[in-house]
Amino acid sequence: MIPLARPWTTEAEEAAVLRVLRSGWLAAGPEVAALEAGFAERTGRAHGIAVSSGTAALELVLQALDVGPGDEVLCPALTWPSPAHAIARLGARAVLVDVDPEDWNGAPEAFAAARTPATRAAIAIDQFGNPVRAAALRAALGDLPLVEDAACALGSSFADGAPCGSLGVAACFSLHPRKVITCGEGGVVVTDDGDLAERLRVLRNHGQRAPGAFTSPGANLRLSDVNAAIANAQLARLDAILDARRTHAEALRARLGAHYRLQLGPAGSRPNHQTLGALLPPGRDREMFIAAAAERGVQVGRLSYAVDRLGQVGDQGPLPNARALDERGVAFPLFPTMTIDEREKVADVLEAIA
Repeated sequence: MIPLARPWTTEAEEAAVLRVLRSGWLAAGPEVAALEAGFAERTGRAHGIAVSSGTAALELVLQALDVGPGDEVLCPALTWPSPAHAIARLGARAVLVDVDPEDWNGAPEAFAAARTPATRAAIAIDQFGNPVRAAALRAALGDLPLVEDAACALGSSFADGAPCGSLGVAACFSLHPRKVITCGEGGVVVTDDGDLAERLRVLRNHGQRAPGAFTSPGANLRLSDVNAAIANAQLARLDAILDARRTHAEALRARLGAHYRLQLGPAGSRPNHQTLGALLPPGRDREMFIAAAAERGVQVGRLSYAVDRLGQVGDQGPLPNARALDERGVAFPLFPTMTIDEREKVADVLEAIA
């Protein structure tokens, strides 16, 4: 079975873990500091703050922005539930905006229409590594604090050439195994705001500003040096990972574009191809399609979720594009260690069952 994703680990990761184990410093230490600096450099930001997951990154940023009960936060309706859950866990209300039918990101005009006097912030998601329309979003939201959920978008760039992760007051990345680089679990926040960065560092560490000085209630959301060492080894070869992903994505898109409705990016943007997604035609049974691919040795998965259908944020009315992708969206195999033979088999099978 050719899987949806296959993490790429090498002897570099093994050596990095051994180095940390032999150092005797397993908690937040030099590897974490190096990872924070590396993410800040790749995104052109002043500060990086490593945390235990991408979900933790989102929740901490919202908490540091003082989002709480009575507030509304705008959030795309199509997403893994982490952003909406982070909003809800702080007692605020997630206001869902529909996604664009081509790039599958929250539509700037939908963000602008959903804003009310209670809106405290907005989360924009680079869905599956596909960059948002950054300039249009900035214009639509004005002075509203914008948080970029760049969980999937390390190495992607906006239409103006700026790296994903450079948008808004802060941006959040994930290091989950499905992401472009991984250490199993982990996350990183990047920001240019020194005060916000300091508050995030306090909140991730039990609310402790200095040894024994607990200034606010905080959780333990730190990243270990073991995890950071693995991520650093992968960050060092990020460009090679991106090159391999783009090579496979371009070849697969060339074969499959005539058969499936694929995600499109804003003109001039450059995605990292974290996921190769497609929208099946109306009436096509997704489960039968997934089973047909599996019978032929290719794993196909569900693409994502319409968050209002999960029960935590309530039905929020017509969200046709998000719901179409929820019902008919699929993800195809794509990973940097894919061989040419594997890639051709994926294309052959998906063409045969289109």
